[in-house]
Amino acid sequence: MRLRNGIMELIVCLVLIGLSVVGVVSAFVTRLQGDIDGLLLILVCVLMGSLFSIMLIDLVKEEGWLAHLSLPRRQSVVGSPDLQKPVGEES
Repeated sequence: MRLRNGIMELIVCLVLIGLSVVGVVSAFVTRLQGDIDGLLLILVCVLMGSLFSIMLIDLVKEEGWLAHLSLPRRQSVVGSPDLQKPVGEES
């Protein structure tokens, strides 16, 4: 079930990043960037795009989908053969 949640979060992030890019492009195509409404539209789209991009990068790191971005896995200390021998004993 965790993989399905990760894919749904990925889809939501990608859709909102795409809509933010479309909003910025439409502001420039319709020449709204000189108006206060256009500036507000651009700033809101950049804010939403950057927030969901950060969330997307965090999701990719957490799921380990990209090897060079994933967090290193900790090895289990319980099964280590060095820790099972008492310090004073020699083999």
